[in-house]
Amino acid sequence: MIRPSDLETVWNKQYVSLAHVFASVLGPRRIRVVEIGCGRGQLTVPLAKRAKNIQFVLVDRFVGTNYSKNYRTLTRNLRKTRLTERAHTVVSDYMKWVTTQDNDTYDAIISSEFIPEIDSSDTHELIRECYRILKPEGITIHSFLSPTPRNLRQRLLITADSNPLWTNTPPKEWFSPKPWQIIRELRESGFHRILKTILRARLIMKANAAESWLRSAEVKTSFYQEYKEQLNESGLEVPDWVVVSGVKPKGTRKAEFHPST
Repeated sequence: MIRPSDLETVWNKQYVSLAHVFASVLGPRRIRVVEIGCGRGQLTVPLAKRAKNIQFVLVDRFVGTNYSKNYRTLTRNLRKTRLTERAHTVVSDYMKWVTTQDNDTYDAIISSEFIPEIDSSDTHELIRECYRILKPEGITIHSFLSPTPRNLRQRLLITADSNPLWTNTPPKEWFSPKPWQIIRELRESGFHRILKTILRARLIMKANAAESWLRSAEVKTSFYQEYKEQLNESGLEVPDWVVVSGVKPKGTRKAEFHPST
């Protein structure tokens, strides 16, 4: 059984698995990668360790109740893992930054758990901007937790993390988008060679570990009180990870999309 003290280690292993998928899609060539919503570097660090060919541009606002400490944590993690020279950090709203970038500039644009933080309209604009500022043959990759539960434990976690009745920080629109929604946005923006990968998280939290996770996710204590018996017996389970990627075709004309005004 997972103990509360083990949660950080277990979660870090999730990102190591994601980093393996991202690195496989990005390939071995030397590239400059933009990571939108980098947070504390939970994906950045394992990806940088696995793909030593990558130079990072890390973009995040680093504000909000859940995220205000992330900048210090990111800086510490980059320094600890000797990645400072490979990463340039930009403190900015993602859309303000993206819309100031030139066409055909970057080799890849990635995000993990960022799209669940915005809504479908913002996702539409983000994908279009990704296409615009990527070089031909540039790659975009986005990962998020599946919104479709495979069992009651996953359904309970999704409810706790997204229902305004239970969480202090409800999402703008969705727990996560359905994979077909992101695939459609990629296709309509002009991306091809679209790939979807599913990773089983295989992470079940019971009793004290479940309660610790709920506190970290700013879920109200009333949720634990309401579902205490179920949390002790069967627990919460992290849904599957979805990783969706697309490639900007060769020979695309510059300025197919213009920055939003």
